[in-house]
Parts: sequence; structure tokens; C-alpha cells
Amino acid sequence: MPKIQRDPVFTIRLAKGLADRGRLPLAHVLSILDEVRQLITEVGRDIQAQKGVEGYSGDFGLDLIAGKSGMAFQPGSIQAQIAITQNVQTGILAARQVVRTVEHLETEDLPGVGSDQTIDPKIVLRLNRIARIQRRDKTELHLAINSGSKAKPLEATFGDAGMAAVRALQAPTFQMEDLTIYGKLYELADHDPAGEEEGKGFWGELKRDNGEVWRVQFKAADLEKVTPLFRKQVAVNGTAVYYRVATPTIVASRIEADRDRDYEAAFDELFGCDKQLYKADFDTLLRQMRGE
Repeated sequence: MPKIQRDPVFTIRLAKGLADRGRLPLAHVLSILDEVRQLITEVGRDIQAQKGVEGYSGDFGLDLIAGKSGMAFQPGSIQAQIAITQNVQTGILAARQVVRTVEHLETEDLPGVGSDQTIDPKIVLRLNRIARIQRRDKTELHLAINSGSKAKPLEATFGDAGMAAVRALQAPTFQMEDLTIYGKLYELADHDPAGEEEGKGFWGELKRDNGEVWRVQFKAADLEKVTPLFRKQVAVNGTAVYYRVATPTIVASRIEADRDRDYEAAFDELFGCDKQLYKADFDTLLRQMRGE
């Protein structure tokens, strides 16, 4: 009889704290499970993009396993096992990257090390959200990926050290006053995407021409001014805050539509300032620049 190939299994276990009482808030458990799901999806999508997969989706057919080894309370813990059923090899790579990052955060003294540059900011963001729930419930998160082979499962614990490392990585490093950045405004929301500054106005996402993404914090009173600028090119002025890993933030003091620029007119104006130096007209200079 041929041997049945089992799907790889990703295990999530919450222990200590309220779990020792044999009960945990349902909303907290579901939130942690969803954050882990999105972690695997986002990391997997990046891996697919790097491999050149067309229409990469990060869909790995994640299924919650029922039965004795599935979602169950045991004395002092709650455990869920999730099967990876689609795009299996990439799903395993994504899960292993998540577990390795958690292991690194838990074991390295990151505030004094420059290695944080290799840590995926998306993983730090999601783990920070999980950490906020863990602090309330005083729990410890255990993750493991069993690829279904004879290899030993890869395991990691996200406890006090890991939560402290995530907080350090998302702490501001420096800020700059009166900075203006330009880009297209996306993703207006009434909460901070990073989950840090709740209840402080509303938020947007600004994508610059070079692909860099910024979080934008607006005052609640600016809602009517900002809404018409959604998905438009804008100029945002305010205080910029930079972090070790997290997406930079600008606390907006002013926003306006970015005016159209006539680059040829600007070039002509600057050329006119030193016309005697160039000894040629504008069209001739353009041809020289193009090597014509």
C-alpha cells in the first residue's frame, strides 16, 4: 500500500498567562490566528514575486485541522494546527521564514545590533500587533512548522524578549521638522496601520514616485480637506518620524494637491539665467544632452 503524503502543518500554540486558567478571550485568539495567516500570506507573496510567479497571490490553501490534534484546549494552553494544501513548497518557505524571524527576535539583543536591517518590516508589524494582545493576556506564543519530511520541525517562541525586540525595532530613531514629501495618497483609514497610535486622528498611505511608502497621520479636523485628494498626487508637509524597521511616518500639518510642473519652462528659465555661458539656444542644448 502506498504511503499517504501528509500536508505540511503549521502549529500555533498560546501558553501561560490567561491560558493557565483554561480560557482566553475568543476575539484575542481569532485575531492572533488571523495575524499569523496574513504573515504567511504576505511573506509568501514576496517569495512568489522574487521567483517571477505571475499573478502571485500568497494563497496556500491554509486549512484549520479538526480533531484531537487540531484546535483544542489543554491544561495551560490553546493550540491550533493549520495545513498548507496549495503551492506547498512556497508555503513551507514562507512559514519557515516567519518562524526563523521569531527565533531571531527572541534570541538576539537587537537594540545593540545592526542585523535588524535583514528583518522584514511586514513581519515586525504583524508581530507587534500580536504582542499587544499577548501583553494583555500575559501569554507566550509558540510556532512550529513540520514539513512532513523526516526533518525535525522548526520551532520558535515569541515571549518577553521577542516582544521587547519588536517594540525596540518600531521605536522612533529620529524626526525632522517642516519636511515636504510628494506622492499619491492611498489607504485612508481611521486607525494606524501599525497599530501604535490609536485614537489620534486618521491615517493614510503615501506612495512616492520612487516606490517608497509612508504612513501619514492627519488631524481629525482635516477630513473634509483630505478626502477629495484620495488617489491623487499630493504634497504633504509636517514632521517626519523615522524608525529602525517600521515604515516612516509624517504627521501632517498641511496637505494640498501637487501642482503640475512644466519642466521645459523651468529648464528654459534656468538656462536664461546663464545664457552667456552656454552660447546655444534651448533646442541645441537638448540635442547635445541626447547625444544627437
